[in-house]
Amino acid sequence: MKRIFSLLAVLLTMAAAANAQKAMTPPHIMVVPDNSLCGREGWVRTMNGETVPDYEKALNSDKTIHDVLIQVAELITDRNSSVVIVDLMQAINNAKADADMSGANGGDQSETVDEAIIRNSDADIIIKVDYDILVTGPQKQIKYSITGTDAYTSQMFAPISGTGNPSTSANPVILLQEAVYNKMDAFLDKVFGYYNNMFKSGRMVAFDIKCTNTASHNMNSKVGQYTLREEIEDFLFDNSVDGAGVDRVKSGATFMQFDGVYIPLVSTIRGRQRRQGAKDVAQKMVEFLASKGVTAEFKTRGLGRVNIYIK
Repeated sequence: MKRIFSLLAVLLTMAAAANAQKAMTPPHIMVVPDNSLCGREGWVRTMNGETVPDYEKALNSDKTIHDVLIQVAELITDRNSSVVIVDLMQAINNAKADADMSGANGGDQSETVDEAIIRNSDADIIIKVDYDILVTGPQKQIKYSITGTDAYTSQMFAPISGTGNPSTSANPVILLQEAVYNKMDAFLDKVFGYYNNMFKSGRMVAFDIKCTNTASHNMNSKVGQYTLREEIEDFLFDNSVDGAGVDRVKSGATFMQFDGVYIPLVSTIRGRQRRQGAKDVAQKMVEFLASKGVTAEFKTRGLGRVNIYIK
């Protein structure tokens, strides 16, 4: 009998592991030119007094940068074919279509162009590529850096850099491939390690909740058994990974600011297990507040910051 129970325990453990593996979605990765490269080449624009990368200008100005980004993407998928590579130009087109639709842009007015592109990419990780060609007579070397970046928080991790061996080739794609080839395994180990940890611990999202001047409720208003502040706290606790980050909050009678709540990467959405982003949790919050008689709407900035307005 004990053997039977032991066997059942093993089978249940294997089944649980299989289900966990099935639920583990592959990372979505987008490769972009680094801010430093965009700045040196003039692939920038000014928005609200801030200089930001202009990825569309980069791709239209220099075909080489597109080829370099594709090469880096191929080096990634060669080592892990399950990775979903998000095409930068497609994300640009999505952002432009989003902005052109009257009233349909989910981004805050302060959202920059690059933030809108990242939001429309729905990427988990951004890989930023910087390079420069050093010329000494007929010999050329590539100086490069490649950095993993959390698409939600802009936190950088797993940077690699170096200078390739001298070569007579003038093709930056070939020079980069030769220079980084032996470092990609270690780099991707860190990238996937970061993503796997995020899958376990959640991704960090900031929520900025404000009562408008015409709002019929403030944070101290009773909305049922509890105050609006308490209902929001409980909602975020229930929709986070064990309440992680919910305690990092600044609040007053008309606002609550959560610096970083860790939300699950996968959740039940419309009755199915799906990838979850900040906008999904925000939509759930709006629906939750509506059930309490509170009207609200939300707008996102990039992927990792949500503004929620109590009406």
